[in-house]
Amino acid sequence: MPGAVLIFALCVFGSTLAVDRTLEPGAHGRDVVETVVYRIHRSRVFPDDRDFFRRVAYTESNFGDDPRTYRNGYYGGIWQFDGLKTTQHDGPYDVITPQLKSIHAAIKQRMGIDWMQVKKEDLLKPFYSGLAARIHIEQTRLSRGPIPDDIHGQDIYWKDWYHTHEMKYGDYERRAYELLEEDMRTAGGKLDMVMVVDGSASIGLSNFRSALASLARLVNIFDLQEANVGMVTYSDKVTSIIPLVNELNMTQLQAAIRQTRYPCSNTNTYAGMMAAIDEFKKLPGARKELGIPQLMVVFTDGEHNVEPDPGVSAVKAAEAGIITCSFGIGNSIHDDELLRIANNESDFKFNTNSYDTLTEQIVLIARRAKTVPQTPKMGSETEETLKEIGDKRYYRLGVPDNGTTIILINERGETRGYWTYSNERPSSAFYDGVITAGETFIPPPPQRVSSGEVRQRREAIQDPPKRDVMIALESFSTDSRVRMKIAAGDVTTSGATRVDVTCFVLATVLTFTVSLLK
Repeated sequence: MPGAVLIFALCVFGSTLAVDRTLEPGAHGRDVVETVVYRIHRSRVFPDDRDFFRRVAYTESNFGDDPRTYRNGYYGGIWQFDGLKTTQHDGPYDVITPQLKSIHAAIKQRMGIDWMQVKKEDLLKPFYSGLAARIHIEQTRLSRGPIPDDIHGQDIYWKDWYHTHEMKYGDYERRAYELLEEDMRTAGGKLDMVMVVDGSASIGLSNFRSALASLARLVNIFDLQEANVGMVTYSDKVTSIIPLVNELNMTQLQAAIRQTRYPCSNTNTYAGMMAAIDEFKKLPGARKELGIPQLMVVFTDGEHNVEPDPGVSAVKAAEAGIITCSFGIGNSIHDDELLRIANNESDFKFNTNSYDTLTEQIVLIARRAKTVPQTPKMGSETEETLKEIGDKRYYRLGVPDNGTTIILINERGETRGYWTYSNERPSSAFYDGVITAGETFIPPPPQRVSSGEVRQRREAIQDPPKRDVMIALESFSTDSRVRMKIAAGDVTTSGATRVDVTCFVLATVLTFTVSLLK
């Protein structure tokens, strides 16, 4: 009866109930793992893991797609970690050290989960499997030392302290390189990006050239028919610029990056960032009208020693609609300066130990750049070409009081989408609704109704409902071409039918979710 009442409330009041496969026992796949990784990272309970956590899931179970992942009688889940008790008590006679108590308290505060009440069966749910593994990895970091930046070092770390049986040294390294190549694959997508590169004397010529090689590799993820990429190099002043608006092909762009002269002087990060802002001003107005994201990525090895503070230029960039991202290299730069450069957005702050490890850790920027959402206007239309199965495009859209209608037209192949009002990226693993070919009405943000485990997580992690809806389009065939039109209000031709269908889907989802939470 309570379920029926809730279904009625959902239909009458237009509320939505998120589909969250990370809480489904036995769920698997890349989208599930990506959602777990993003959610745990966003909680800020744990420090940066250098992509080790995600790579472990791929190494251990192929993101859960290995048929042995959920074998009978085993509760390790996607991360294949079955040491739940060691994440609840880490001392003799069930003693809990202050460090572990602090982790438990943070999980309770930010995720709404009392970790001491978790049972081994819960680890069949991907989110709990991931959280148990992440606690264990943090315990290892505290007792055995930091996670290495490089894949070879991570392989040894994994074998020595995570997977101590069956698999062998080199297994993690092989799988991690497979994942790295996939992450660095050219994926297309509309983006305007300027790389701001520190060329100060503290770097040294060899390290500077190594950085340029890493950046040349990074730009290869873009399709220059859709993206604009430029570069500003600075020391005490700006010394060279590859214009954001240029006619270079990929080979020419990579050559221009590698041939950049090393300036070898002071560190005036402000000047480099201001020059990048000037480059964005030269973009055609049509790209701004389409809401194509503008991303500035600052690579630096040390704190600025020429005023003004780079945080000033970061604020100016934000005022111009530019997202700033910082990447610190080495140990000479403080996190607070990196955070100021990133406009206090920790999701856009990265660092690595050296220029040698930058060549692998550059993947963090590649993954971030691929998910920066386009911000189209109400009443606009956008076209996308998605070359591979699984390719995605992301959008953030302000929704008016009367909702919005998404009109999806598949001109070639098949593309579908997902939407959510949460601050998480929608996917097949997490969404409030599905977008299929034709017309899909997205109602204005509701007051969410949920219960138990779902309620705790959503209240603890997510911000209150907001007017921006996140949309992800995903290709289900090669070389798909799709058009997406955005209209204010409900302009569907079968609104009444859609309400009935929505209620039916919500009822089905709710029944399934309630059964999981019993």
